[in-house]
Amino acid sequence: MVLTRAIVLRLRRDERPTGVDANGKPIFEANPDGKDYIVWDEARTAPPGFGVRVSRKKTYVLRRKVGGRSFMPVVGNVADFNDIEDARAKAAVLAREVVETRANPNETARKAEKAELTLRRAFERYRSFLATRVNRKASDESLRVHDRVVGKFNALGWLDRKIRELDPDEVVTKFGEGMDKPSANEQMYRWASTAVNKCLSDDILGAKVKGQQVPEGANPFEVLTRRQLFRSPATLTRERQANGARTPLGPSTTLGTFLEAAWSKKDINDGATGVHYLILMLLWGCRASEHAACRWGELLSMHGESGAALANTSHVWLRDDGEYGPYVLFHDTKNHCDHRLPIAPMALNLLRQRQRLAAEEVARRGFNAKSRPFVFPARSRFSSTGHYMDATDLLGRIRDEAGIARLTRHDLRRSFGSVMRSLGVDEGIKSRFFNHGSTNVTAIYTAAEWALLRREMERIEQAILVTAPNVFNALKPPEWSPLAAPDPHECKPAKPRSGRPRKDAEADAGSAR
Repeated sequence: MVLTRAIVLRLRRDERPTGVDANGKPIFEANPDGKDYIVWDEARTAPPGFGVRVSRKKTYVLRRKVGGRSFMPVVGNVADFNDIEDARAKAAVLAREVVETRANPNETARKAEKAELTLRRAFERYRSFLATRVNRKASDESLRVHDRVVGKFNALGWLDRKIRELDPDEVVTKFGEGMDKPSANEQMYRWASTAVNKCLSDDILGAKVKGQQVPEGANPFEVLTRRQLFRSPATLTRERQANGARTPLGPSTTLGTFLEAAWSKKDINDGATGVHYLILMLLWGCRASEHAACRWGELLSMHGESGAALANTSHVWLRDDGEYGPYVLFHDTKNHCDHRLPIAPMALNLLRQRQRLAAEEVARRGFNAKSRPFVFPARSRFSSTGHYMDATDLLGRIRDEAGIARLTRHDLRRSFGSVMRSLGVDEGIKSRFFNHGSTNVTAIYTAAEWALLRREMERIEQAILVTAPNVFNALKPPEWSPLAAPDPHECKPAKPRSGRPRKDAEADAGSAR
């Protein structure tokens, strides 16, 4: 029949129309079983297959057969349309979509809804990109930071929210609530913004390649940049200065005090490995992750395919081979370049002391010990890596000995840079020593370049160690004149241990009983 809004509202489940009378009004009969039924619309403005289905609720539907398949998408609830002509117009649009796509528009919409980008999906895709990209694959530490950020958004309850549902004002509000810890808070939202931007740009490219409609969408986290809510570099610098953060050791102030205190710690509680680790980090200006896993090059060269082993492993080489002389090579560093540095005379003597200690360890642990090939062997034989990992606790004790309020391992690298500035080292050489991310940074040098780097490294080393005469005299070559030195630093008495005794102490007590 020709449907009108009045007829549609008259339809009920307990009765059904069976035809129309002479006046065109529907004739009803009882529908005792209460079965659903459909009344098809014969109006000229209605698309073929348009009708109303009477069930627990009344909905407009459209039936269309395309390519041998029958589709019946729902146009909408009757109550959502004030005029039946609006329902007919929407049904016409759905009919064209069915013909073009040969799919049910309702199912297509549900799939699109399910596939719509959520914050969780954005992070998953971005992590996969970081872990699998060929150029500069993300380090394990970067992936751990990513996972920590995901955990924070999970606690916030945002992971399963769709990106389009995140209101920029809500992002601003939550960002402001987390500014009691500004650095971690900014890191969290910067990671989210980067992940979402990467996914949106990938989706646009994919749609263009397939000739599909380019998806619309915006990154709600960009509001933080647009409103300039992230701290500027100048603001960060002022805050760090006020907090005493990122404060390198001063060549004329705390550098010598630190070195003297560190040197006094090497003979206490088997601290030589950690002290040497920290001093060489200062003398080389390297990152904490770069020299920890260094091996003895001479041990690597004893095995087959020594060239490949040396090229693909961080190591120190103490002999003068006629090409580079003593050097240290950091393999696959933060910028994924190999980084070679000359070893100056006093660092060389320090490494020879390390060799003697390594020989003593071999005698104690055996030639098959996992720690044997490492310059900085792990103190525990149960170490998973075999090499020294973290000097944070030792650095804290040395800092207390020297009376320095704040000092991190990375501040030792900054101290190396401070000494370079005080000596007026050329910017190009600074970049090479710091191994900054540049295509010019390499592990291969011409003879002239290497000779220049060696001279500058020797100058920097002397400028660092001359501030601590006792350390200088202990490491200088025999032909150099000693410096006038004060009495060696005396360490404070060790604080009594709190808590339960160590397992080895308990075992000793048990065996004594």
